[in-house]
Amino acid sequence: MLFGRADERAHLEQLLDGAESGPVACILEGVPGIGKTTLWREAVEGARRRGHQVLESAPSEPESVLSFSGLGDLFERLPGQLLDALPDVQAHALRSAVFLDEPSGSAGDQRALPRAVLEVLRQLSAAGPVVVAIDDEQWLDPASARVLAFALCRLRDEPIGVIVARRSNTDGTLSAELGRRFGGRGVESISLEPLPMRTTKVLLEARLERSISAPLLRRIHQGAEGNPLWALAIALEAEARNGSEGGLGDLPIPRTLSDAIELRLEHIDPQASAAMLAIAALSQPTLSMLQAAIPKFALSDLESAERAGVIESSGGRLRFTHPLLASTHYRNTPVSKRRELHRLLATVIDDEEERARHVALGAEAPDRELADSLERAAGVAARRGANESAAQLLEDAARLTPIDQEHSRMERIVTAAEHRFTRGEASRVRYMLEDVMPDLGPGPLRARARLLLAEISAHEPHVAMELLLAAREDAGADEPSRVHIEWELSVATVAIGRLEAARAHAKSAVRAAERLEDPALLARALGELLITLVTTGESLPQDLIARLSAMEDSPALTTYYQPTTAIGAALYWAGECEAARPALQRAAQLTLSRDEEWDRMAVMLMLSPLEWEIGNQDLAKQHREAAGEAMGELDEGHLLLAGLDARYALEEGNITAARELLDRGLGLAERVGANWHATRFTRLLAAVDLMSDQPEAAHARLKAQREWLKSVGFGPGGQIAIPMWSLDVEALIALGRLEEAEDVLTELRARAEACSSDSMQAIALRCEGLLSAASGDPDAAIAAMDRAVAAHLRQPRPYEHGRTLLEKGSIERRARRKAAAKQTLEQALSILEPLRAQILVSRTRDELSRIGIRRAKATDGLTPAQARVAELATAGSTNAEIARQLHMSLRTVEAHLSRVYREHGVTSRAQLAAALARR
Repeated sequence: MLFGRADERAHLEQLLDGAESGPVACILEGVPGIGKTTLWREAVEGARRRGHQVLESAPSEPESVLSFSGLGDLFERLPGQLLDALPDVQAHALRSAVFLDEPSGSAGDQRALPRAVLEVLRQLSAAGPVVVAIDDEQWLDPASARVLAFALCRLRDEPIGVIVARRSNTDGTLSAELGRRFGGRGVESISLEPLPMRTTKVLLEARLERSISAPLLRRIHQGAEGNPLWALAIALEAEARNGSEGGLGDLPIPRTLSDAIELRLEHIDPQASAAMLAIAALSQPTLSMLQAAIPKFALSDLESAERAGVIESSGGRLRFTHPLLASTHYRNTPVSKRRELHRLLATVIDDEEERARHVALGAEAPDRELADSLERAAGVAARRGANESAAQLLEDAARLTPIDQEHSRMERIVTAAEHRFTRGEASRVRYMLEDVMPDLGPGPLRARARLLLAEISAHEPHVAMELLLAAREDAGADEPSRVHIEWELSVATVAIGRLEAARAHAKSAVRAAERLEDPALLARALGELLITLVTTGESLPQDLIARLSAMEDSPALTTYYQPTTAIGAALYWAGECEAARPALQRAAQLTLSRDEEWDRMAVMLMLSPLEWEIGNQDLAKQHREAAGEAMGELDEGHLLLAGLDARYALEEGNITAARELLDRGLGLAERVGANWHATRFTRLLAAVDLMSDQPEAAHARLKAQREWLKSVGFGPGGQIAIPMWSLDVEALIALGRLEEAEDVLTELRARAEACSSDSMQAIALRCEGLLSAASGDPDAAIAAMDRAVAAHLRQPRPYEHGRTLLEKGSIERRARRKAAAKQTLEQALSILEPLRAQILVSRTRDELSRIGIRRAKATDGLTPAQARVAELATAGSTNAEIARQLHMSLRTVEAHLSRVYREHGVTSRAQLAAALARR
């Protein structure tokens, strides 16, 4: 029964009502004994009274180490037809998680589980509001918390309410993710405060079934600090000592809630102790299980505990009335008795994972058979996708491995570290591996350990490469290890800047994979080779793309390593943004459906700049935020994010912010030896120098970087490096060093030709036009700019297209071709304004202001972008055609047309054409 808490109840009532119109969530927090569970139960009953379907889980401490126990509570009673409606892989994954099917061990099944849970929630909510209620979230097993966080944070407009109760100051994966990423109307937090004295009085009198004096109430309330469980424990102790008089006499007030609980438990009949210990230790204690585990047990043994309100039974299941009672009784039982009980429980429990847990807790010394059983249970947990549980079981197995099986002990630790690495526990993995490394001899096991340390150290490429080279020596003839090591070496050597070596490592990985005849391994190796070749300056290898295209996506590979994703990544790095976009968008959706955070980060780090380059700045920034959310604490990733942030700031004209980001990013890259990242920061800093009228500084940076790229084996193509040459041409022109600019332009033309990219050709032609203009040949300059504009139209990149039009219009103005200059500059403005490229927009307006031709009356009151939209609309172009031609979003075109219609007082294209003709 709930006493007081009127405000909290009102908040929960509002939440339950709000569940009918969309996702809502509430987190109840408070110290132990403050009444969270009672309030949570009240909310659950309120949901049922409203007719909402309730999925509930109230995990206990013993369940916190059992994989998917919370998920089992929520979904074990799902109707069969709902499961049958799921895709096979999702249905099998969910059945495995709730112990209905045997796990297959398929990575695809494991990745499908979070999506299956999301789909089930959506299907259930289609029939009416659903409430997901979880008590004592601090005991929710990590595997369930991870899957539920994925599903609940992807709700959008479903009628679903979430109520989570948790102890204050405890770490919970689910509540943390809800607070960070839950949609709907956000997450409300209710922190339970101490009860006032008058409410404590009502509570105690109801429980004791008699009145309580004011002095006694005051002492109890003050001693318990308003905590209802604490106050009740004190009052019950007073009653036990002093009878119905209820006076405290010389009884000292317990200083802590734990002390009060211990006093309460002292009055329980010792005959109940063994059964109470079993109830505290079991995840699902039942009468039949106690009878099987405890010799001569009878239900009457628990009578005193039930009378004292410590134990309650329902439907054949037994439990403590409060988790603190269970944990206190368990803690106060001698260790020897606890171990003896765990050994008994291990003989009567069917579930392999829970049995293994009791084996571990009951063991007194290393034992080969016990360790082997724990390892088998870890394998079951891993096949179900519960890497957290698998890791813990393996660590227990390692602890119980006899001293004469040292290799088995270390293999279990390394395997546990691999499981923890998949969950992002980098610091713990490093500690585990560094602890065993001195005892590991040469061989595949040490190779695995070094490989894992290298992946953790990816942000320090020199450290990673040293570890990988040593791992390759350790791997010897172990081909699967060599494949993995070689492709990781290709990544590390690219980061360092040893590009020829990177290509050699990638090719070596492919040869090793071919010898193994493993399709999934070969697909990943070929994908790594393709991306390595393109990012290190080689032209798109069409034969390799064709080979990958013929391969089907493999369930053994995560999304980033699938053949189609590798092709999309290569096309992006080669500058083929429109061709790359569908594959990368598909990959982004797959990473969401499969709960692949690392893969999502990697894909978003490509999709973000891709969308930026084709003019979708808002979408690009959303993808950048998604990459940051998925990234966690990956330092290498932060370098990439810093580069994106700097580029976006630069192109939007925020020079100060861009320079600060670039200086910081370059400093970090140089400290860790990430030369490849340093190159990108240097190129962007040169662009900042040019925008800040510092061409000498820009040229110094760019010349050094161009020479470095050639010295480390950067290939003849590669759109990544084109700006190194194009920006230097501009810097040298600004310095008046035209002959040197011509030499750099010659190299730029050759590289743009090798790229086979219209966009890169356009940039080279723009530089040619600028150099011709600086050399006093405006006709040749304008002709080159015209060819550049035509190339831009074949492969749209709005920012570069707008820049080319700006430079062309500037040359035309200086050549006194005023009408042409005005038309070109207004077209430039129509492209650059939606991009928010403030510096280029200001330059374009300045150029227009110098022409001296008054804008046509038909465009009075309109921006150049709006005027251009009006012009194309009256010429017969559809909105979609206008969007493509002007590199705008469809929504922007519609907004511009609405403004044009208002300006001219019309409502259709025909009326607009007539109005413009009249003007």
